[in-house]
Amino acid sequence: MARPESPTEWLRSSRGGPEQLAALQLLKNQITGHIQNKEKYVEKGVLDQVVRLLQTSRSPDSHAKDRRDSFLSHARSLSEQEEIRLHALQLLSVIANGGPPFLRPIQSSGAIPAILANIFPLDNHPNVVLWALRSLNSIAESSSLASHAASSLGALADYLFTPLCLGAFHSILASDRRQRVVQDQKQIVALLISRLCRAEKHQNALANYGILDDLATMLAAFVVARGEVVPAAEQIGQGDGLSEMIPEPAPPGCSLNVVLAAISAIIAESRFRSYLLVCSPAIMAVFPNAEFEPATKAKQRVRVALAFNNLGSMMTPPLGAIDYLLPVVPVVQTKPSPQAAQFPPLGFTPSRDTPSTNGSNPKSWYKFSFWDTASATNGEAEADKESPFIPWLIHLVRSASGLNRVMAASVLASLFKAGFADAEREQQIAVLVIPNLCRELKHHSTLADPPEDLDASQAILDRTPSVLARLIAGSELLQMAAYDCGVLNTASQLLVESYNLPAQQTVPKPWSPTPSDSEEKDERSAASRLGDHGHLPVVAHKLRMRESALQLTAAMLPFKEEYRKAFVDEEVIGYVVESLIPYPSKPKTSKERVKPEKGVEDAPIPTGLSPYGNNSNYILVAACHVVRLLGRSISILRTSLEDHGTAMPLFRLLRHPDMEVQVAACGAVCNLVLEYSPVRDQLLETGVVKVLCEHAHSQDAELRHNAIWSLKHLVNEAPNSLRKQCLEELEPGWLIQLIRDDTEDDALFARMKRDRHSRDDYDGMDMEVEHGEYEEENERPWLWPALYRTNSTRSTGQRAHSPRIERAEARLTALREAEINPVRKARNDDLAIQEQGLGFIRNLIGPPVSRPGAGGAELASDQTEMVDYVFTELGQDRLFEILASKLRTKVLHPFERRYSGRDASTRVLYPQAGTVQHVIYILVHIAASVPRHRQLVISQTELLKQVGAHFNSKNSLVRRALCHLFENLMWKDDQNDDASELRRAELRKLGFQSKLELLEAEDSELDVRERARVAVWQMKQLPQ
Repeated sequence: MARPESPTEWLRSSRGGPEQLAALQLLKNQITGHIQNKEKYVEKGVLDQVVRLLQTSRSPDSHAKDRRDSFLSHARSLSEQEEIRLHALQLLSVIANGGPPFLRPIQSSGAIPAILANIFPLDNHPNVVLWALRSLNSIAESSSLASHAASSLGALADYLFTPLCLGAFHSILASDRRQRVVQDQKQIVALLISRLCRAEKHQNALANYGILDDLATMLAAFVVARGEVVPAAEQIGQGDGLSEMIPEPAPPGCSLNVVLAAISAIIAESRFRSYLLVCSPAIMAVFPNAEFEPATKAKQRVRVALAFNNLGSMMTPPLGAIDYLLPVVPVVQTKPSPQAAQFPPLGFTPSRDTPSTNGSNPKSWYKFSFWDTASATNGEAEADKESPFIPWLIHLVRSASGLNRVMAASVLASLFKAGFADAEREQQIAVLVIPNLCRELKHHSTLADPPEDLDASQAILDRTPSVLARLIAGSELLQMAAYDCGVLNTASQLLVESYNLPAQQTVPKPWSPTPSDSEEKDERSAASRLGDHGHLPVVAHKLRMRESALQLTAAMLPFKEEYRKAFVDEEVIGYVVESLIPYPSKPKTSKERVKPEKGVEDAPIPTGLSPYGNNSNYILVAACHVVRLLGRSISILRTSLEDHGTAMPLFRLLRHPDMEVQVAACGAVCNLVLEYSPVRDQLLETGVVKVLCEHAHSQDAELRHNAIWSLKHLVNEAPNSLRKQCLEELEPGWLIQLIRDDTEDDALFARMKRDRHSRDDYDGMDMEVEHGEYEEENERPWLWPALYRTNSTRSTGQRAHSPRIERAEARLTALREAEINPVRKARNDDLAIQEQGLGFIRNLIGPPVSRPGAGGAELASDQTEMVDYVFTELGQDRLFEILASKLRTKVLHPFERRYSGRDASTRVLYPQAGTVQHVIYILVHIAASVPRHRQLVISQTELLKQVGAHFNSKNSLVRRALCHLFENLMWKDDQNDDASELRRAELRKLGFQSKLELLEAEDSELDVRERARVAVWQMKQLPQ
């Protein structure tokens, strides 16, 4: 039989294995390195044929057991069917390397599920597994160049991070075989994880299936290979049964930065996953906490000398073995600045801020709901020893270079922000880590000629700013160290560089003598139609650099006005504003910028590919954070942000289809709608009130929270007409529901109850598994699979009864409960939204905006009008009832415990300081009105008793608000206000005079004492 001229026809007509192999080889030879042939054969439908061969060459085999045995023993030769699959996978990898145009036909042909069927090491030859992974990696590389890279990578991640595939990844990473092909498999799996793992659901899945534990073991192998295991670690580990967990040294040629990047992608900003890494068996085995006696006492003498000169502390813990790899760093004793508490990272309210040990708020980078981790630390030892893993990472940052340094700092950032480092490490990071990262970043950003390893240099520019951002967020000391290293200037240069047009702006299109027929292409199947060309690699690099530069800028701006002004002086505000636009154009300076005309919000939005690259959702979110923080400066808000036309791009983002972008835009708008903002009027003209009120009705708790927050700022010192418009658009009934009901908590409890009743017939299912409560061993897959996977019964028993491991398990369970439990998340969401809703009412009836020519009587009349309006719309008695309920301790829906052997535990919620403060100031504003309103507050005896219970609040702002309240309640407008004496008598009868006198005499805050003194003086005006 004559061979067909076209490889595709030969592939279609081939019957036996040899013909199929020959056709695949011929096709592979013709398309490798030839983009026109790739396009031609894909358009002829070759992908359907290749996928069909990949699927049909997996016929049932009676030698499956032999294959598994050979996997455990040694490599074997390929069978004919395996060779066909190998060549088909190689062909798919070559096609995927063609870039984004081939993603659509690859997905439409069903190639990805066919590839995934070949990644299981127990069922496939090692070379087949390797090329299946390489094919997936090629698809991931092309997806990163797509015009919508985030969605393309997210879709691929959903394919890969499923239980079946995660089991295959676990088998690959847990293998102790040292053959080159197995090591290559491990490296590609780690590379895929680092590229694709960005969603929290995938991060938790990778932790649950033991992938994080496997990567930790691989990292420990590098520690062994570097000869940096803690001395006597094997002897120490024998007591815990961990001596067998010390791995063999990592084989030569393995990439440390790939393993570190995968670990960093999984743990991200999670305390639970970070601690799961710290107490992974292999990490505990190579880094045990042990006393270390060096041959010389030089470093101890240096520490003592520094302590005597107030450059250190005698209370610092003794040096461990790894600490001797680091220089001694002086620690300047300074008081913490109160400004950090007033302005938490990215503008979140202080009541929702993370603990001081966890200064960065994850979201999309920063998360909305912050878990109350206090319960996670209950029962822990007060002096919980820091793992030597932390100083080793610092040492690795100092001793390594390039991507190894950057990714070591990335893992260090997660552990440091999670609070697992000693307090003195902050100074060490400021001196030993930040300068090294800034130097690395500056070196690669100022290279005159292209480096030999261009990909590595670009990766450093892509990743280092975001690593620095995570490391310095929430720490004024680290921000100062970065500022001294010129990081704002470097970030600005990177942002400008990201908007420089490349020499080649479009994908080159090879000339063809045959014109393309568009009608014929439309008639082809989806697997034969090419997609769009996406971004050039250099443009994709610039987009990643743009995102990380904006993140670094946002991390530098929360606290100090000096840093904000320094950033404005770089004259890059126009680049930030352009980053708020999905399809950006050339950034303009303030002189080039013209004020937007009316109706510009209705202008058509361009589509397609911008020569500057399409800004991803991550870039839009990061730019929103920068604008939000710049908006904290009144001078910048009135000059730079207005000159560059910030209002309209932000307003458009409020209507963006992605929820996270809407949330970030709402957060940025909250600082632009304040009374002194010149941008406010423009936003009002475009209809921002309606949009914010729509978002306040959103099903997403985070969007509701930020929308209410923006409305709270909008009505502050606003005209009564605007205040009434906001309340009408928001709807009084909905506002009442937001501040009164535990919306998220009640909804979740009702769903739990329904699900529990519907699952009574299923023995193995209970809500406990979903909510992360105390499960049995076999229902805690995240608990270190390697720890109990051993042939030694003695070692297993030692580990099961080791106090060190038992403490780690208990703490992990508490951390997981604090972080993952949806009931706790719903409760935190409710509290945050209620706090903002009460703040909205507080500003609604607060002091009105001053008008030219308006006297004090007119302004007082405006405030009285708003108080009466709120009473009418919300209901006077209902409002006072809600206010009283917010001051009481509340019993919540109990957690259910399946295996604890106890009844359902009762959850008690104490009044939150932020909520109490808003409640008291609502009463302050009511009492600041007319005498009848003050008398109305006095008549609320039960409410006043609840208020009196907060005189011993630990929050000074609450105590100051109490003094302010009683000043207003006892205020006498004129001589005809006889009821003022009755109010004083009633307050004295309720025992408030003695409480105010106690504040006057003993309060630690001067401002509180002075306000209490005025209130006591007013109280004593009552005739004796």
